[in-house]
Amino acid sequence: MNAIHPITTWHFYKTGLTEFALAVAFCCALGLSADACTIFVLTDTNRALFFNNEDWSNPKSRIWFVPSGNGYYGCAYVGFDDGAPQGGVNTEGLAWDVVAGFREGLTANPSLPPVRGHPCQRILETCITVDEAINFCRTRQVGFGKVRVLIADRTGASVIMGGKEGKLLVERANQCRGFGYGAQTLDRMLAKSSEATVANGTKILRATLQQGEYATKYSNVFDLRTGDIFLYPFPDHDDQVKLNLAMELKKGGHYYDMPQIREQLTESPRPLLINMKR
Repeated sequence: MNAIHPITTWHFYKTGLTEFALAVAFCCALGLSADACTIFVLTDTNRALFFNNEDWSNPKSRIWFVPSGNGYYGCAYVGFDDGAPQGGVNTEGLAWDVVAGFREGLTANPSLPPVRGHPCQRILETCITVDEAINFCRTRQVGFGKVRVLIADRTGASVIMGGKEGKLLVERANQCRGFGYGAQTLDRMLAKSSEATVANGTKILRATLQQGEYATKYSNVFDLRTGDIFLYPFPDHDDQVKLNLAMELKKGGHYYDMPQIREQLTESPRPLLINMKR
């Protein structure tokens, strides 16, 4: 794979890519034969919850916390030991994750201003609402590999974006919805109950786990109004770990290895590695 001009194309490691230095370049994603990951939003007048099953071959999953700075919101990211975020949430209640395996991508428009680093990180650092995230993608050099991203905010609004027929696909909504590997099961279960609770969403996560080479490596839930984070480091077990974004950010920049998170929570925080820093 040839490297593309640095920070011009939205690059996601969910899709089986050769790794380049994150600070140098992000390359077009390669499509898989089937969708990877299942992501969805459950929302009502009181809650906005963001759910994700992370399907991939790497068992070394991590969560890391990057504090706010001058003009930047504090964020939490989930992913693996390569330091490339697969999803995340910020202190303002904006979250994102992606699904791989689509046939179409979208080349970044070179006439627009470039983006420094990973576009999704920039969105979480600088945006509060879904509309701000949409505007970010429309006004900067943001391209998509063969993936689609779901972004949601604390109001329950969400948008699915990607490439379609050479244009930026923007599907905005204000209700419960999702897509990905377990789409059929997700739709069937939402039709029976779309109750916006962690318990209901966790049942859906469990029902949409992927097996095999790209089995689900972890599941996560973001409460976009309270900042609570629920992790399932072993998604086929009832082993929930609850964190709070604001409380974790008070510890400074740090990370946890998800498989060892219970032990590491009792120890001194591990400082961010260089590939996790802004």
